[in-house]
Amino acid sequence: MPASHRQGELPEPDAFDEDEFRVWRSFLRTHRRISDELNRRLEREHGLPLLHYGVLITLITEPDRRLRMTDLADRVLTSPSGMTRAVARLADLGLVEREQSSGDRRSFVVHLTPLGVRRLREAQRTHHACVRELLFAGLRPAEVKRLAAIYDRVPAAVSDRST
Repeated sequence: MPASHRQGELPEPDAFDEDEFRVWRSFLRTHRRISDELNRRLEREHGLPLLHYGVLITLITEPDRRLRMTDLADRVLTSPSGMTRAVARLADLGLVEREQSSGDRRSFVVHLTPLGVRRLREAQRTHHACVRELLFAGLRPAEVKRLAAIYDRVPAAVSDRST
C-alpha cells in the first residue's frame, strides 16, 4: 500500500485499496520481468528483439500475412518511427518485404516472407518456453484457466469505456 501523505501535502485522490495496489504492482512487475527476459532470450538465441518478434507474430496472424505500416505499429504498440526502424531491419534480414500501397502511394504495406515464417517458428519455441517458465510454471491448469477468464474481461471493459 502506498505511504500516506506527509504533513501539509494533499492526500492521494481516490487511492487504490490494498488488493488493487497488489494486483497493479504485480502486473507491472510480471510484465516487465517477462518482457525483459523474452527480449534477452530472443535476441541471444535468434537475433530478434521482442519488438521484431512482435512484428513477425502480428503479420503471421493476418490471412494474407500483410499489413499497412500504420496498422502494424498500432497492433504492436509502437510508434510509427519505431516501426519504420524495425521493418527496415527485418527487411535487411529478408524476413519481411516493404512495398508502397497500391491504394495510397503515401503508405506502405509490410509482408511476411517465407524466411520470416521459418525464423518466427524457430523463435516461437524460445518464446513459448520462456512464458511457460516465467508465467505459468507456478500455476495449476485450473488457475491458468481462471486467469485467462479474468484477462478476457479486462480488454472488454477498456473498450467499452473508450467508445
